[in-house]
Amino acid sequence: MPNSGASAPVPARTNAPSNAKAPSKARRAALVVLALFALLTGASVWTLQPPDAKPADASPTEFSAARALKDAKVIGKEPRPLGSPASASARDHLTRRLTDLGGKVEAQAQPVSRDEEGTALVATVTNIHAVFPGTAGADAGHLLLMAHYDSVPAGPGASDNGANVAAVLEVVRALRADGGAARNTVDVLFTDGEEPGLLGAHAFVAGGSLDPANTVVLNLEARGTSGPSIMFESGPRNSGALSALSGADRPIATSLADEVYTYLPNDTDFSEFKKEGFGGLNFAFVDGSARYHTPGDSVANLSAESIQSQGDNTLAAARDLSGRDLTKLRDGGDDTYFTVTGLLVHYPRYLALPLALLAAAGYAGTVWYAGRRGMARGGIGRAALTFPLALLAAAVVGFGGWQLLCAIRPGYADLSMGDSYRPGWFRAAFLTLTAAAVLGWYLLLRRKVTAPQLALGGWGWLTGLGLLTAVLAPGAAYLFTWPVLLGSAALCVALRTTEPGSGDTWRTVAVSVCALIALPLLLPVIVLVFPTLGLSLAVAPLAVMALLATVSVPLLGLLPRRTAPATTWFALAAGVALVLTGVRLDTFDADHPRHTNLAYAWDADRGTGHWISSDNAPPKWTSALAGYEHADIRAEFPTFPTTLAGGLATQAHIATAASGSGPAAPTVTVKSGKAGKGGARTVRLRIKPEPGTSYVSLFADTSAHTVAGADVIGAHVKGGTNRPTSAGPWKWGFALYSIPADGFDITVKVTGKGEIPLRVTAYSRGLPQGAGSLPKDLTWGTWGANLTDVTAVGLTVRG
Repeated sequence: MPNSGASAPVPARTNAPSNAKAPSKARRAALVVLALFALLTGASVWTLQPPDAKPADASPTEFSAARALKDAKVIGKEPRPLGSPASASARDHLTRRLTDLGGKVEAQAQPVSRDEEGTALVATVTNIHAVFPGTAGADAGHLLLMAHYDSVPAGPGASDNGANVAAVLEVVRALRADGGAARNTVDVLFTDGEEPGLLGAHAFVAGGSLDPANTVVLNLEARGTSGPSIMFESGPRNSGALSALSGADRPIATSLADEVYTYLPNDTDFSEFKKEGFGGLNFAFVDGSARYHTPGDSVANLSAESIQSQGDNTLAAARDLSGRDLTKLRDGGDDTYFTVTGLLVHYPRYLALPLALLAAAGYAGTVWYAGRRGMARGGIGRAALTFPLALLAAAVVGFGGWQLLCAIRPGYADLSMGDSYRPGWFRAAFLTLTAAAVLGWYLLLRRKVTAPQLALGGWGWLTGLGLLTAVLAPGAAYLFTWPVLLGSAALCVALRTTEPGSGDTWRTVAVSVCALIALPLLLPVIVLVFPTLGLSLAVAPLAVMALLATVSVPLLGLLPRRTAPATTWFALAAGVALVLTGVRLDTFDADHPRHTNLAYAWDADRGTGHWISSDNAPPKWTSALAGYEHADIRAEFPTFPTTLAGGLATQAHIATAASGSGPAAPTVTVKSGKAGKGGARTVRLRIKPEPGTSYVSLFADTSAHTVAGADVIGAHVKGGTNRPTSAGPWKWGFALYSIPADGFDITVKVTGKGEIPLRVTAYSRGLPQGAGSLPKDLTWGTWGANLTDVTAVGLTVRG
């Protein structure tokens, strides 16, 4: 880089002191910086740990995980999918508990249909709504505490979402123990049918009983069995709601998660409220995902510390919001937010771009000034241009490491959340190996690039990312903006106060300010993203690790010269040792069973049955039934694998069972009306499935007909094409849950010449006897939780 304005610069690597006292002061400052870095590392990691669980005899005004666990044990003792007897039993328990707490409780049963793009979902849901009136009367707002009480059919759902239902009960009890009612009305909503597709929340919002203008929602979720409570999503105009978290002991929140979540296909009940303009906060714990949506999501595997973390944060926010004028919360705007060593920071999101521009200007000015002071030369450009090597190394570690683990232990490939039972060994290994790669990059450069130049090269990437995210994802820009902004200011001060040629120690101390700022911002992201995305997507947190390592590497310039190569070799050896240890310890056994998926499909038209598995690497028990060859099953089973989002994969193992007699098909009676004006007519179906049927799907062949709509159990399903990407002609359809015992009627309005083919499929829990018992070292997997350990019986009728 040109050294404009410096007539006779002294080489930047000269280490001769200008006086005797400077080196001593610089060394002391270096020790302080290193101590601060170590302290911030420890503090950041500590604040990301859930607190100890409080006992049952804790103060009545405190949240106690031990008290909440009593309800969790009742709710999470067995699977309770929508419409099941266990769901009704849980509902009775929750109604009694809310009544005992003093609430006015109503079980709201109503038909509901969600018919956006994709297979429409229909059911009769029963939400539980309890009201605890506030003291402000007509001026009271509404604080809505929400959690869903249903589970997937595959597991008892002790974490998802029994623990959070229990946490809401304990929060309400603690609020009542404060003495007297709060200013605002506290509403409790336990929703039904969240697992099939947010059906209960959809029905409640459509009912319009609460006004977004004076209601704040606190939703509790889980996507694992352990880990700290994370506030990962906020509603519109979040400034006021966010401030309620300030009273929590050590909250964890980041608007980065909010930004990422908008691009993911995931939803919670909070999504239904957010779409209608409700403000609020969404909490979840996400570690231990190997047991998510499996039989292993039991009370025995539930972390009491996670319940305590979830409860502490929710109670703190609820106390604050229950006493405020909630109509004024909407006066605020949307904030960027994050926590630093347990302290919540938030400021208006519209500042993201100005701050990023300011950081970019500060960075450009610092590079220019470094050139004026004889420090820039070509080192900054060399560091910036070679930085992609560090990112490439992180990608190789993440992607290659996961592929290697799956090759060593094929069962890992079917852990659909991408995490094993004991992922800590591999997380530590991947992080250590990424650090070793960045250190190797530093060793290659340090003969020609000083530590300050290396830092400035890395800051260039942070600056670019800050500008990019400020435009595309402003809630994430803080990660890059603040380290560059404050680091540039510190380096400019060092350049101003030290003479050219006086050595790099003071300047290295100055650039370390960037690392000290970046550490508490980036480290929580690394720690939290790992369990969120899993080892299979480790590339994402490792890329952040590469950034953090790059801005932190200049710290090695404060240590003896031999420290860097020794640290590099140590990190490499430690990473390999951690991988080997993880492979040795993280095995499958009866307590940590391998995942598998298997379903049986019986085609009543042809009299043939098929075993279907979506496993990437099926174990012997599954392969003995479903075979070993992958096939595209959409042509032969166009309705079965795409009934629900998250169903069986397009590529699946499939084997044909012996033809002959199979499971009984549902009884279907069809009556077709005469075509009226425009060729429109009504087709009426009476369907009586076998006892034990979980749900029924109906699909229409739309190649020569158009469906105008359908009515079932009092709900309406829109017509048209709601399954545009499905294979074959079955472009419209719905799945019905909560099957009436005596059957049900469907009215379908169609246009088109001739009879319309309709495919009716009934799904029931369990496999035919020929499957045998699931071995003890296997468990039903997470993926396609509604379409594993399931028998599907389909037939085609015409109307």
